[in-house]
Amino acid sequence: MDHRQIDAHPRRAQWPIAPTVVLAISCLFGSSVRGQTDKTESAEASPQTYFLTCTSQRSDIEVKVVDRAEIDPKIYVDTTGLRLWVDNDTSLKNVRGKIANAAVARHLVTNLLDKSLRESGVQPDTIPVRGEEGKKLGTDGMALITGGELTRTGDFYDSTGGGLTRLPNGGFQQSHGQKYKVRIAAFHIDKFKVTNEDFCKFLNDGNQGYATPWNPRIARSALYPNAGKFAPADRSLAKHPVVLVNWYQAKGFAVWAGKRLPTEAEWEFAASGTEGRTYPWGNEPPDETRADFPVKYKHTVPVDWFSQSATPEGVFQMVGNSAEWCADYFDPGYYAKAPAEGLLINPQGPAQGFFPDSWYKFRVVFKGWCKTGEAEYLTCTKRHGRGPFEDASAGVSFRCVKSRCT
Repeated sequence: MDHRQIDAHPRRAQWPIAPTVVLAISCLFGSSVRGQTDKTESAEASPQTYFLTCTSQRSDIEVKVVDRAEIDPKIYVDTTGLRLWVDNDTSLKNVRGKIANAAVARHLVTNLLDKSLRESGVQPDTIPVRGEEGKKLGTDGMALITGGELTRTGDFYDSTGGGLTRLPNGGFQQSHGQKYKVRIAAFHIDKFKVTNEDFCKFLNDGNQGYATPWNPRIARSALYPNAGKFAPADRSLAKHPVVLVNWYQAKGFAVWAGKRLPTEAEWEFAASGTEGRTYPWGNEPPDETRADFPVKYKHTVPVDWFSQSATPEGVFQMVGNSAEWCADYFDPGYYAKAPAEGLLINPQGPAQGFFPDSWYKFRVVFKGWCKTGEAEYLTCTKRHGRGPFEDASAGVSFRCVKSRCT
């Protein structure tokens, strides 16, 4: 782990190394000053929350779960969309000093907090979302998905514990569940994934605490007239999907845009349609016109590449460039088991995400996959689960949906 201190006076960042240096101080401490108060949102309005202690610069940061009554609402740090409470002014100074190092900040979020979540099931408080710019676009850039029904046949691929086994020929055996129908109300969905450029607009509209300090693709600009504002670290990255964002960051952007993350059922319906397409574009196998398949590019590519990737409604790249966060908590059994009536109407996923007796403990759904040489990973019914704190090593992005007004 790199423990070098972050330069407080960085020069213009250049892809791919320097932007991490530029981001760390400004995004972590933009609103974590002793004495400030603000309304804070809790993911599940839990009576418990996370509490950081750090007695000295030589000590490690400790993460505890405490009753909300124990926190001082004036002492906290903000990072990656999370508001983390700190026990006293001494700890605040030490925590701030330590997480000015992007590697330490990453360890705190993706390791320490993730471990605590899996042990306790307590979700974090999130930073209040500010700004109104995102809501001005309404449904511009979105496709209308007419409501209807899809059939879950009971045969699907699950990469996260749904019974998937590799076959001798190198392929995968499908998971098996019960057959049932799912009815979905009409909704709008983004035609393209949220880009680095889009996410920078969100950050610059008062939401700097939602930045990822270790993301080399986004940095503070040093150029007039945008000096100090977030921008893609290189112009060529503007239209790439934003990655290295956790589930809470994605949800925060969606709130700012007046939208939300899609449910797994909505995502699947937008991808497969009422006819149950194997892939978003149809039943033809993937190729280089429909996805990065076989893999040619090491990193992401612009969201408007792969002209044949679109669904009939014009939704692009639902598979094969980056995967996408969904709103649902993850539970293999929820998807596989049919309801008593044989019909689910606008399902929202499991009611809670903590399964302490399971091997996965706490996960949320993502769909679509990123880089793969195996076609089944690009099927519409392929399921994945991941911890909500994980940044997914640049493999997961997101798009938003908006319920249709009636």
